[in-house]
Amino acid sequence: MRVIAGVPLAFAGAALLCRLWLHRPPAVIAADLAQPIPVVTYWHGLGAVMWFALFLAVAVGGTCYILALRDTLAGQALAPRRAIVTICLASAAALVAALAFPVIFSSDVYAYGAYGAMAAHGLDPYTHDALHLHDPLVRAAIWQWGNPPPVCVYGPLFVGIAHLAVTALRGFGVAIQLLGLRVVASLALVACAPLLYAALRGFPTRQRVAAAIGIALNPVAVWACAEGHNDALMLAVVLLGIVLMRGSRPALGAFVIACSSLVKAPGIAAAAVLALYVWPTKWRFARVIAGAAIGTALTALIALPFEWGVRNVLVPHGHYTPQFSAQYLGSLIGGDAGIALVLVAVGAIALVGARITLAGKREGFALLALALWLAIPNPYPWYALWILPVAFACIGTRASWAILVASLTIVFRYIPDATVASDGATNTFVTLCELGIPFAVYAFRQRAQNAVTSAPPGNP
Repeated sequence: MRVIAGVPLAFAGAALLCRLWLHRPPAVIAADLAQPIPVVTYWHGLGAVMWFALFLAVAVGGTCYILALRDTLAGQALAPRRAIVTICLASAAALVAALAFPVIFSSDVYAYGAYGAMAAHGLDPYTHDALHLHDPLVRAAIWQWGNPPPVCVYGPLFVGIAHLAVTALRGFGVAIQLLGLRVVASLALVACAPLLYAALRGFPTRQRVAAAIGIALNPVAVWACAEGHNDALMLAVVLLGIVLMRGSRPALGAFVIACSSLVKAPGIAAAAVLALYVWPTKWRFARVIAGAAIGTALTALIALPFEWGVRNVLVPHGHYTPQFSAQYLGSLIGGDAGIALVLVAVGAIALVGARITLAGKREGFALLALALWLAIPNPYPWYALWILPVAFACIGTRASWAILVASLTIVFRYIPDATVASDGATNTFVTLCELGIPFAVYAFRQRAQNAVTSAPPGNP
């Protein structure tokens, strides 16, 4: 367990490097540095330097992370309560170190703040109208995003959380309001450790402890939550629902999972996947379907403004342009036909995963998660939180290790936006790093497994 200390230390060292490299910044980024929280956007060479500091944190922290997982899975049984407390403290330390970075790489937290401020002023964040509020937080968001800012694509529950956070901290300035949103996301990640441990009730203790490490100390997850991304909030609700569902309240658990879409829409997919898993137990399956249906109906009613925004603002003005994904590679090879071919292949993987899941084998979950990952047209680092817990329900399988590696290599996705290097060669390089390395791990583990199973027996 001591090796997990390497994750917060890696972030602390990288944060110090960032501050040293920004000691004498070029004048061209003076306006960015004057913002409450500077966002590395099109900083060219300096953006590459800032990204390299983050890459060092992920590479060094990721090495310690993988070693911690290996040692936990191979070691002796641990005292669960002490292990979970240690993991939560280490995760909190890593998040504090990540918050010490002088920059971030995503402006999303500014949009979150704007949605909360709009709600506080009685405005609808699901419309796409120009804002004329004399609110410092809204002005800061407009500087990052333009006016009007992007339409809100999150559920009413998250808008309410953002509203409460920015209202409570209004007297402390914009930087503290944004920090408050980042702290909320960070606390959600820490909470995911005991929740995932509880959700895996019935699994070996070492596997459950490894899962807690795997979610709360994953370097990319730590960084994404330190940036303020709300995916850990969605995940915490899903994990709470799984805890209830695997206990004596399957209907209530499925209801809670469906309601996670009130934070972010992808949460509802977990209810469908878990329904596949409980299929062999008919009474439990029926209750899960009933709970999920009620939760979905209630969510649809509460989220009517969100649905209106998606239908009337996002869809009519959106453009489907895959980037840094399997679909992007398909488009390079065959245009729209290449994208369609990739989606067919992803659908085939999902069907195989569903069949294996219905057969009662946990590896099916991992294949479904990989299919979801490959189906995303433009993956971002924080999306890794959607699939990361699945790896620990079937740890040791090829697909689980591919998920773990994919959750780390997605850090390459920050390069283009940080540096403005958006040429075809850079885009292809980033995509191959994101997807090629996990695929190589998947293929290598299959080859190694075949070599072991086909080797002649040793001498007695």
